[in-house]
Amino acid sequence: MEARELTEKIIGKATEKKAEDIIALEIGKISPIADYMIIMSGTVPVHTRAICDFIIEELKKEGVIPQHLEGYNEGRWIAIDYGDVMVNIFLPEIRDYYKLEWLWSDAPRLELQGV
Repeated sequence: MEARELTEKIIGKATEKKAEDIIALEIGKISPIADYMIIMSGTVPVHTRAICDFIIEELKKEGVIPQHLEGYNEGRWIAIDYGDVMVNIFLPEIRDYYKLEWLWSDAPRLELQGV
């Protein structure tokens, strides 16, 4: 699956689970670590884990397995590594503290439809 298509699927799954403030950045234009980075928020740790679980379960049905998962137990900042696509699910206060959008401000944002 192409990175752009995977990014759009992840955003769709996150939207289904009511993730908030979803943005996607094309970081591949400025960094070799991935092509896209998705940043979103959940309201409480149970919500961030539910978003994570849903994304992983739904993509697994299509044969897409994450390479690495970090931060799941705490649920404050969950990072899912799909190789070409990095997913970050934050609690709002943790997102505000780390400011990944600012850190990657040179990366173009994807225009998201219906989000």
